[in-house]
Amino acid sequence: MRFEDLKLAQNFYATYAKKVGFVCKIWNTNLDRMTKEPINQSIHYNQEGFRGSRVKEPTRKNTVVDVGCRARIYAKFDREKKDWALLKVDLRHSHPCSTKKAVHYHENRESTMHAKCMIEVNDEAGIRPNKTFLALANEVGGPSNLGLFEKDVKNYISARLRSNNINADVKEMLDYFMRMKEMNPNFFYVVNVDDDYKFRSAVWVDARCRDSYEYYGDVVSFDTTYSTNQHGLPFATFVGVNHHGKSTLLGCALLGSEEIPSFEWVFTQWLKCMGTAPHDMFHHRHMWVPIFFKGQFWASMKSAQRSESMHSFFGGYLHSKTSLVQFVHEFDNVLGNKEQKELEDDAADSRGFIPCATSSTIERQFQQEYTNDIFRDVQTEFVKKADYNIRAVNEQGDLAWVKVEQKILAYEKTRYVTYNVRLNHLTHEVQCECNLFESAGVLCCHCLVVLSFYKVNKVPSCYILRRWSKKIKRKHTYINSSHDVRRSDESQNLYPEGCVHTSTMLLRNL
Repeated sequence: MRFEDLKLAQNFYATYAKKVGFVCKIWNTNLDRMTKEPINQSIHYNQEGFRGSRVKEPTRKNTVVDVGCRARIYAKFDREKKDWALLKVDLRHSHPCSTKKAVHYHENRESTMHAKCMIEVNDEAGIRPNKTFLALANEVGGPSNLGLFEKDVKNYISARLRSNNINADVKEMLDYFMRMKEMNPNFFYVVNVDDDYKFRSAVWVDARCRDSYEYYGDVVSFDTTYSTNQHGLPFATFVGVNHHGKSTLLGCALLGSEEIPSFEWVFTQWLKCMGTAPHDMFHHRHMWVPIFFKGQFWASMKSAQRSESMHSFFGGYLHSKTSLVQFVHEFDNVLGNKEQKELEDDAADSRGFIPCATSSTIERQFQQEYTNDIFRDVQTEFVKKADYNIRAVNEQGDLAWVKVEQKILAYEKTRYVTYNVRLNHLTHEVQCECNLFESAGVLCCHCLVVLSFYKVNKVPSCYILRRWSKKIKRKHTYINSSHDVRRSDESQNLYPEGCVHTSTMLLRNL
């Protein structure tokens, strides 16, 4: 803990320096002779002292920055209290400080993950570095708020983007995962490496995804048909369907191969993260579960359409030269986009209803309960109901077997399609051989025809699925998706706490 505590003091003083308008540096650190652990440290303003230059002024390129400033802090480890304490704090400067200038000092110039990804994407698209720099500057309200220069953009392109070293790429990806975990402990990641520490596979799940699984984890689509990254590793998505009937991400994975052991490892880790297995899981390549079982709930996920649509969404962000760290970072962007879409849909539901297409009280019942997107699917069945007629009825006690017939005119020929529907007179429960409700969670037009024929004005609660309800407060909607923010940017929130902590330490030593 002593190393970590000392690092906290360093980060705090560096954050303070950036806000005030100067740059600090570690002047010296003394270690215990026996344990080799730090026992005291002095952190000074980096222009402390006086230094001349051996280079004649007309030919000197670098500036001489030492001005004799004495601003500093001195921290020492208290052996009795087993805690670090600030023994000396000198905040006086022999020169004016400028916060606006400080962000442009070399020590404070940092590129966020968003900036790095934008640089990479724009470079692949052939956009010049100066244009990328201007675009980044416009996002934050001008170059003075950006924290990097145009030459930093060029340096990044030449030094990092041209590297094809997968080990370095994996290390940066791991750093990203650790930052996400530090920001939110519920962020889940696991990386599989071989005996030589070479990358095999990775699984990561955002904290918001983990909570949304409680509501959308009944059916999950898993697909590996997308493999766009600079190392050619297969990319897989776990995709569910939200209460608006739209795709939602439930996790991602990068596989070292498409062999059975690789899939087994990914599924094992993902289930370990989620805690429980989904009701049904569907894999596009039929490797794990057959595509369909009649009567099973699939939330309208009838094919690989969910995963394929997700891949087309990722296609707007990724390309064949995408690095691994950029790849996982774009997961943030997709999550943010999906989060925003869901919030917009929730807001639309709270503003009003979609008008009913018929005078049916059952349609009005669904209108009050379901989200607008799902109600549109319900409404489609009510509209289709007009194309069907009751052909035959077989009554046996409390049960009725009804044949519902549709007349279809195609190519000037008429044909008839019949569906068998069963109705319980006591409970008003219905079941159709088309199994639309069992598979998609929406009552079919055939059942609606029978309910209307028997003058049923309200369906049982078993047909009002909580899954499609707009009245439920879902936990994940109160969680923001992950966004990779550098620690220097996060320090805005830590700074007030650091001030209180430092004040306490100072008072303790007065």
